[in-house]
Amino acid sequence: MARILRTALVALACIGAWLPAARAADVRAWLDRDTVQLGETVALNIEATGTGASAPSFDALKNDFEVMDPSSSSSVNIVNGQATAKQLWGVSLQPRRVGRLTVPALAVAGATTQPLSLNVTAAPAATSGNEEIIVELSADPLTPYVQQQVSLTVKVYVAVNLSDYELEPLQAQGLVIQKLGQGRAYDAERGGRRFRVLEQRYAGLPEKSGTIELPPLKFRGRAISGNDPSAMFFGRGRMVSTQSQGVTLDVKPRPPQSGDGPWLPAQTLELSAAGIDASAGGRVGEPLTLTLTARAQGLGFEQIPELALPAIDGAEIYPDKPTTRTRDNGTWIFGERSRKFAIVPTRPGTLHIPAITLDWWDTAKDQPASAIVPAQDIVIAAGVAGAAAPAVPPAAADTPATTSPAPADAAPVSDAGPWRTLALASFALWLASVAIAFWWWRTRAGIARVATPTRTNDSTATLGSRGAFARAASGGDARKCARALLRWAQAEGIRATHLGELAAQLDSPAQRDAIEALQRACYAADGAGAVPSQTAAAFAPGFTRRSHVAASNDDAALPPLWPKSSRR
Repeated sequence: MARILRTALVALACIGAWLPAARAADVRAWLDRDTVQLGETVALNIEATGTGASAPSFDALKNDFEVMDPSSSSSVNIVNGQATAKQLWGVSLQPRRVGRLTVPALAVAGATTQPLSLNVTAAPAATSGNEEIIVELSADPLTPYVQQQVSLTVKVYVAVNLSDYELEPLQAQGLVIQKLGQGRAYDAERGGRRFRVLEQRYAGLPEKSGTIELPPLKFRGRAISGNDPSAMFFGRGRMVSTQSQGVTLDVKPRPPQSGDGPWLPAQTLELSAAGIDASAGGRVGEPLTLTLTARAQGLGFEQIPELALPAIDGAEIYPDKPTTRTRDNGTWIFGERSRKFAIVPTRPGTLHIPAITLDWWDTAKDQPASAIVPAQDIVIAAGVAGAAAPAVPPAAADTPATTSPAPADAAPVSDAGPWRTLALASFALWLASVAIAFWWWRTRAGIARVATPTRTNDSTATLGSRGAFARAASGGDARKCARALLRWAQAEGIRATHLGELAAQLDSPAQRDAIEALQRACYAADGAGAVPSQTAAAFAPGFTRRSHVAASNDDAALPPLWPKSSRR
């Protein structure tokens, strides 16, 4: 009886210890923007795992915010047979004052959220109160360095119902423009009038120093009356139009104190190394794998130079093919370049891997900076006598390697007689049959390959743009060549506003490699790069497109006025 009682008490204690953890759900809170103007609304979202939790109280927010439009939803996700339930609460917050405001920690589902910070700026000068549509174009900073990211924001304020609308695309000579994330829609008050606001952000990269003009953006739409619900279906309504103010950028050249290396104007830049444990040591002939990665905020991967290791005394270095990507968080672009290196020690002792430095320009502090991977010392033991030589990484085939002589005491290879000859001959015949079958299959499949060169449009515009590219490719200006290539692609019906978008739609590795080389030439020291030699040859047969690239409205200049076409 006593034993049963002890077991029951232990079980109750375990359950008691588990229950508080079960009640405390994982919660998180976030704002859809971190900077707003006075009069605008911002969405606060709170998510908690589990079900049955009560809605959080928003009373603590009412001193600094007007709390509006509360909503809630729940969902269940099943992954590998395991269900995860989540609850989501959302409210719209309208700040009551200018300044740095804090959304305090809120209690929900037995846990608390993290405090959030919101920057509230003054609203622009009040309008006359009669405007139905207002378009604003802003840029930050207005005096960037060449190749530094400029944050471009387009806002359209709408005070009437629209059946359709369009905004001219954002473009400027000498400025590479890239859309950032999806557009936002929210409410704002201007001059005592309520507006629906459509916002889209872009990244602009100046290609040259000097003055760059962003022309006014023109907006056109069809306003309909709320008393005529059929107007939107029959094209009735009155036309409305307006335009923004233009913006002027005064682009500064590369400063002399930045040095002679690659020009990297970034908000942040890190250089890291992984894969080698110095305390574990190494052995002669056994490769050590080092992964070198550079990440930059405010730069595309094309602007980051190729990563390389300095010569290492007592080791051979075999670089792998680099991996690259550029992503964005709706405000910044983030470029990343990574590369693996196989370091093969050639003698015992201490292997010294020198420090690796990448110089860059800190645009936040307006001063030079350096990202450094510290040097490492690794103790290398002698190789095992008679051990097989390690395999050289495939990507190192174009890197000269040293062949070590066989040990003096290695046993001679015995003669296997005619059976070995027969086996090798049979294997060779089998390989030949496989190769012939593969060639036959490729020949048959070639008729219906999904990646086929784009049929050349015979229009004058297409022929002219193709000829302009050929002339630019034979010249010495990488930027002119890039612009000509984009104009040709657009004439062929390819929707691409910058080289990265174009490369993503091409199936030919040679054409994608040529575009990457052209991008790197465009971002050479202050744009003085020459056209890479492979550019013209890669595009001689025309564009080889991926057939699975589907058309979408992701590149729309503005988000929907109302989510899922719903009307307020």
